[in-house]
Amino acid sequence: MSAAPDTPSDNPSDRRAATRINSTLSLIYQRISAVEAGYDPYDACFALPRHFTLSVELARIEEQHQDAVNALTRSLPGVDELISMFNRKLGLLTEALEGGLSQVTSPAPQRVNLSESGLSFHAAEPLLPGLHLHLGISNSARGYHIAATGRIVFCEEEDLEGYRTGVAFVSLREEDRNTLGRDVIRKVKEIEVVEDFLNPENG
Repeated sequence: MSAAPDTPSDNPSDRRAATRINSTLSLIYQRISAVEAGYDPYDACFALPRHFTLSVELARIEEQHQDAVNALTRSLPGVDELISMFNRKLGLLTEALEGGLSQVTSPAPQRVNLSESGLSFHAAEPLLPGLHLHLGISNSARGYHIAATGRIVFCEEEDLEGYRTGVAFVSLREEDRNTLGRDVIRKVKEIEVVEDFLNPENG
């Protein structure tokens, strides 16, 4: 599989990365300062759709909830099954809510060239190299919503699709980097399976 030609890099002649894939993602961005680029990408100073932080907040509440449930079941044996059914119902409602919020607030998906270290996408406007962005990256099919900050390393006008813009990540939580890494590996394996099927003589 050949590397994609539009890998973010400061050197236009050296745009490559270890592993990159083209993926269909919803992407939102806003311009920020170089100082802000060093902040945690989920900081309250950034405007993020609600579904980006919902899962983290629910996980925090779930931890406290489980402690209370454990204490209750010790004092009232037999109540655990009732609580379990309530939790399953709440989980289904939460999943539907998060999916609905994602569909309503996310822009139309586009083809994004993605790796653990950066991405490139089509912007409607020219964005000068050196500027910094706050990014919201959504993959509804895989169920993840990730925030990051990055620095623009190239921006090139393309006739029909706008401006191909390369961004190197500046601030990205480790768990989010791992999520992107798993998605890249999954997509690479899918491509390899298809290539093996189409070209069995190469196997």
